[in-house]
Amino acid sequence: MTFLPLANEGLNFGGALGISGLGFGIVIVVLAVLAVFVILLSKIINAGKKEKTKAPADASTPATAPVAPAAPVSESAEVVEEAAPEIPHIPGYVVLDGVSEQDAAVLMAITSHKTGIDLSRLDFKSIKRLNQDPVLENVEEQDAAAIMAITSDKTGIPLENLIFNSIKLVEG
Repeated sequence: MTFLPLANEGLNFGGALGISGLGFGIVIVVLAVLAVFVILLSKIINAGKKEKTKAPADASTPATAPVAPAAPVSESAEVVEEAAPEIPHIPGYVVLDGVSEQDAAVLMAITSHKTGIDLSRLDFKSIKRLNQDPVLENVEEQDAAAIMAITSDKTGIPLENLIFNSIKLVEG
């Protein structure tokens, strides 16, 4: 009784080369099939991600871009919104929109301190001033900004969801 049928046969060099070539061929074909499977799977997953990112925009959510105050327009005139140009991000550079360099530095330092992440590990793409101009009465602009930030922090409501009509110093 023999367990290996090829053990009893005399196998020459050409036969051994043919069997090993067949083995290599099967391995290459299986790897090629797996590669095609991985490519198809990644395309399916990426298509699902794109649909998820498009879904909130289609759900008629408000645009996050700041809107300039509208000037009086006659009824026959058409209003055309300009899309903000997409600025490519360069690591180490921050696009400042309505924020001074000094204020941006303070915001970055506060963010680093509050999150506990070292400032050198943070990568800020842009810092934009929200279109909020509350009426300030006997209050400096820096103090008003601090009051707005503290209010947002204490209430747990994001600053972009809060509207400040006026900030007034009340002495008493």
